[in-house]
Amino acid sequence: MSYVNRVVNLALETIEENKLNQIQEVQVELGAMTGVVPELMEKCYRQAVIGTTLEGSALTMTLQPVMARCLDCGNEYEPTKENDYSCTSCHSHHSQIIAGRSVVLKNIIGE
Repeated sequence: MSYVNRVVNLALETIEENKLNQIQEVQVELGAMTGVVPELMEKCYRQAVIGTTLEGSALTMTLQPVMARCLDCGNEYEPTKENDYSCTSCHSHHSQIIAGRSVVLKNIIGE
């Protein structure tokens, strides 16, 4: 629910700043590591927007995969069980997660 509240509050601020009236769609990117369940986010979104400019808008969610950067060779890769979560270039396990940990408001479609 905290992710939904943050997205809704940010969307409402953006709508006010841009003087939008009718909102058709809110587009969100969900990081694979957030643990957010899209069906639950949709349900919470419907409740959170009641009585706001966002009421009746569609929530569109896309999944952002986890991405890592190898600290040994600089390669960016998707760590998976199949590659033993190691660098796909040099096979090092010395890496840093660079994507997939957040929920991001990507776009608001409205008039």
